[in-house]
Amino acid sequence: APAAKPPSIPSTTLATAALATAADGTTTTISSLGQDQLLDIFLRLPNLPDLVRAALTCRPWLGAVRSSPSFRRLFRAIHPAPLLGIFLKVDDDTAPSFAPLRRSDPVVTAALRRGDFFLTSLPLDDAWTVTDCRDGYILLWNTFWAVAVVNPMTWAVDVISFPDDVADGSLRDFAFLGFHLLTSEENPRSFRVVCLCADVSRVRVAVFSSETSDWAVHPWVEIGGENSLKYGAGTLVDGSVYWPFYGEGRIIRINTATMDVSSLDLPSHTTIDYWQDDFMVGDTKDGELCIAHASDDFLLHVWIRSVGSDGIGIWARQNIVSCSAEIDRVARGLEGQVRVVQVRSGCVYFSMTRMTLAGTQRTWFFYLSLETMEIELLIHGTFDDCAFPYHMAWPPCLIGDDGSTGHEVEASC
Repeated sequence: APAAKPPSIPSTTLATAALATAADGTTTTISSLGQDQLLDIFLRLPNLPDLVRAALTCRPWLGAVRSSPSFRRLFRAIHPAPLLGIFLKVDDDTAPSFAPLRRSDPVVTAALRRGDFFLTSLPLDDAWTVTDCRDGYILLWNTFWAVAVVNPMTWAVDVISFPDDVADGSLRDFAFLGFHLLTSEENPRSFRVVCLCADVSRVRVAVFSSETSDWAVHPWVEIGGENSLKYGAGTLVDGSVYWPFYGEGRIIRINTATMDVSSLDLPSHTTIDYWQDDFMVGDTKDGELCIAHASDDFLLHVWIRSVGSDGIGIWARQNIVSCSAEIDRVARGLEGQVRVVQVRSGCVYFSMTRMTLAGTQRTWFFYLSLETMEIELLIHGTFDDCAFPYHMAWPPCLIGDDGSTGHEVEASC
């Protein structure tokens, strides 16, 4: 029979003792694990916050995570960054509001207590409007011709004025169409801001780099027709901006690296109304270009861009998902207008809005996974349907292979 546990031995010592004898009788400890074995254990952690806690246990463990880009890529693929909440537009004169999700989750509550999700670090000289959320950053702009890049988790704020020559050479009807963030998973302190402008028949791209602290303003490019591009309708996918060309059944593609402009036809024989903004361009979990569209009968239609047998790109219909049962359940039989808000990494965020008898707009935000086809209600209330989901980003302390695993790295977590 096993011996009784001596009362004088702490449980931590027993845990070490249980690991201490190998099959060949040699003495081992957890410090004897090789890096490959350690990272294989880390892959089995349930989420990113748990990985942060484990990596900060000691410097060798932190160094193992920092020195392996392949491990970080695999961990991201297996464990997507947790969704902390949604930034909502209140009105044109009020700062964006943040609605936290899953408040019972200790991971979410810990992040919310630490971060600046009320955006108090922003200058108060004008109302700011959210235009993009990506990899822990929030991109906002105001009417004073400036954008702000905010990291709520680190309280970092960069206010960037537009270049003086961004409107030079425009014909007429100059306007900003939208702003997007380009970030790097392996360099979280670096970012670029993509500004898209238009006049009556051309577009122009200006790109700000945090590494050079300067704008690169590119020449005007014809888009092959009179401008019908709408503000905020574009999507950034794999370094290219895709913008619906309403009324013509095509999408403008602007490569931000080469500044080449091309067109993609929309799926043929569909329920998409080319004059309406009820479809969004995005990407799947595998990075494939896709389109999601919400029809009036509460159906979500999804197409993925692929290559046909003749080598020409085509739109392949993938899924038609009925949302009526879930909408009926949470909205208690109320009906309204369904609109796709965002498609990113295989996640479709969509809303249903309706006007109440009191004349206020009530909105329900939903989430659909293209992998599991499960629909989840995220939040509902009396606000606009302009929403930007915010996911927790990887802390800079977990990324890098420069060998700096001391206190200066740990302080960045």
